[in-house]
Amino acid sequence: MNYIQQRRQTLTQSLKKHGVDAFLVTAVPNVTYLTGFTGDSSYYIATNRHNYIVSDTRYEEQIREECTELEVVIRGHDKTTLEAAAEVLNKSGAKNVAVEGNRITVGELEQLKSLTPRITYVPINGEIEGMRVIKDPSEVEQIRTAIRIAERAFHMFTATLRETDTEKEMVDALDGYIRRAGGRAPAFQPIVAVGERGALPHAPPTNKQLGEGSKLVIDWGVDLIYKCDLTRTIRSPFTAVPMRKNKFERVGVNFEEVYNIVLSAQNAALAMIKPGVKAKDIDAAVRKVFDSAKLRRGPKDVKLSEFFTHGLGHGIGLELHEAPRIRANSNDILDSGMVISIEPALYIPGWGGVRIEDNVLVTHNGCTLLSTVARQLPISVEEQEVEESAEE
Repeated sequence: MNYIQQRRQTLTQSLKKHGVDAFLVTAVPNVTYLTGFTGDSSYYIATNRHNYIVSDTRYEEQIREECTELEVVIRGHDKTTLEAAAEVLNKSGAKNVAVEGNRITVGELEQLKSLTPRITYVPINGEIEGMRVIKDPSEVEQIRTAIRIAERAFHMFTATLRETDTEKEMVDALDGYIRRAGGRAPAFQPIVAVGERGALPHAPPTNKQLGEGSKLVIDWGVDLIYKCDLTRTIRSPFTAVPMRKNKFERVGVNFEEVYNIVLSAQNAALAMIKPGVKAKDIDAAVRKVFDSAKLRRGPKDVKLSEFFTHGLGHGIGLELHEAPRIRANSNDILDSGMVISIEPALYIPGWGGVRIEDNVLVTHNGCTLLSTVARQLPISVEEQEVEESAEE
C-alpha cells in the first residue's frame, strides 16, 4: 500500500470541508509526512488535481529520487521558496487557500498576501498533525528501527563508562554511539545526570564525574526521520552506595526503593493503555501510585507526586513531542495506532532523580512495549549478600 499517496488523498478530500481550493504546507515534518521528502526548506501544495513540491536546486536530485509522484517546482537563486510557492498558487487559479495557522509565521503570511493579492488565506490548525496521530504500519516500523538503534547505542555507551567520565564527556560519547549504531543524529541532545543532578529533569551537562555519584540518569533518542525517546536510571558501575565525599547523596533515601516506586507507576500506566482511555486518566493513575507510596527514609509529610513535575508522556513520530499529550490537562483520548512515551519520574532535590521512559504502541485491545532495554534493576551488591546469607 502506498501510505504517502493515501495521506495526500486524505488531505485533498479535506479541501471541500474547509471551503478552500488548495492547501499550502510549510512545516518540515508535515511536508515529509505528505511527500516522503527527507530534506528541508521545501513546501507542499495540494489542489484537487495537482500535488506540487516547491524547493531549490540543492534538493533537486534528492526530490526526484524520493518524490516520483509529485510535480516538482525548483526555484532559482533569484527568489525564495515562499515566492516560488506564491507563483504556483497564482497560476493554479485558487481563490481560497488553507495555510497551517499554527505553523506559518505572521511575517510569512503577510508576504504571501502581498504576492498573491487575489487569494484569501484560511488558517487551519492541526489538520495534518491530526492525521499524523495514528501511525500506519510503515511508520511504526520506522520508529521500531529508531528504537533498535537507540538500544544498541545505549549498550555501547554503558559498556565503556569510566569512573572519571564527566557528564559532558558522557553526553558527547552517547551522541557518537548513536551515530555509530546507525542513527542520522540524536533526536535531541542526550541528558546524562550524575547523582543529585538527576533531580533536574533536563540537566545540562557539567564536569561532574561519574564516580562522584551513585546513580546515573540517561535520556536519549535517535533521529531516523522518525524519532524515539528513552530514559533509564542506573546505578553507577563504580559505587554501589552513595559516596561519602558527596554530601548531597548522603540524604537517607534508598535508590532501589525509589526506583521500584517509579517502575510500579509505569506498570500501572501500561496496564491502563488501550483505545478509548482518556490520556489524563493515565497520568492521574501514576500520581495515585506515587501518593500511596511511602519512603522509609526521606521527605516526610509530603506526597511523592509533588516530586513528579511534568506530564506522563507524549506522542512520538516525525517530531519528538507530538499528539497525543499524556498529562493532567489533556483532552486527548487514546486510539489504536498511536505511539506514545510513558515516562514517570521522581525528582528529589539534594538526592537526585529516577526516570524510566519507554515507547509504546496502542493496539486494538491494549498496548505493545516497543522498547526492550531492561526496566528491572539488576540485583545490587547488598541484595546479593542478603540472598547469600539466607541460603547459608
